[in-house]
Amino acid sequence: MLASLGVLLFSANASATWSVAAVNPDTGTIAVAGASCSYMVYGIARVLPGRGVIIVQAASNDQARSDAATWLEKGDRLDTIMARLTATDSGYAIAQQQIALLSVDGKELPRTFTGDEVEDVKSSKVAPGVSVQANTMASEKVVPSTFAALHPADWNDDEAMADAMIRALLAGAAEGGDKRCTGTGSASAFISLFRKNDNERVPWLNLVVYGIEPGKLDAVAQLRNLYEDWKQSRPQPASLQTFKIPGLDLANN
Repeated sequence: MLASLGVLLFSANASATWSVAAVNPDTGTIAVAGASCSYMVYGIARVLPGRGVIIVQAASNDQARSDAATWLEKGDRLDTIMARLTATDSGYAIAQQQIALLSVDGKELPRTFTGDEVEDVKSSKVAPGVSVQANTMASEKVVPSTFAALHPADWNDDEAMADAMIRALLAGAAEGGDKRCTGTGSASAFISLFRKNDNERVPWLNLVVYGIEPGKLDAVAQLRNLYEDWKQSRPQPASLQTFKIPGLDLANN
């Protein structure tokens, strides 16, 4: 099923995921994208436009995302937030979580954490304004290849940033993606971009692919196709509104 919605209110259950979070320091735009062999990877991230982004994946934990968003909104430092999330008595089943935190202000590098019980292959890589994290991957090359495809220096506008996110997911998929989806790498994928003045529930760009039977189709490739359709169909100039595309039953196409 393909969908583009203002916000899909699903509880994330993405036990294997590779994801990207990024901030454009020149515009304040936040981008997040991810893919998984799970039915629905969308929901691993919580974005606060103008503030930052929280990703909690692997076992995933809604309460951890919610609490981290509250602390980020209050202006707490990323180090402080991560320390609270990863405390042994936090109650977030932290050994099963993979977390990324980014702030728009750029005063701190992104912070990541991967619990001991998260399944291999697992890793993360950060740079100013960029974080890539993955678990249950088919190859150790997924994270570095995803990261290398981003090219932040080329993000001269929101569309270029979105292009980079799609390019990064494709690079990870080319290295095998989620090891459970043999031959395709993913069964669900998404991309969301939030401009600094966007409502949290209405991002500028929000495209989601989900519900593909594992091994049948590559969700990242389907997301790329959906994104290219969006670029051709949306109003000009870029970044004025979300373009909503009716759902498509992949089983019948």
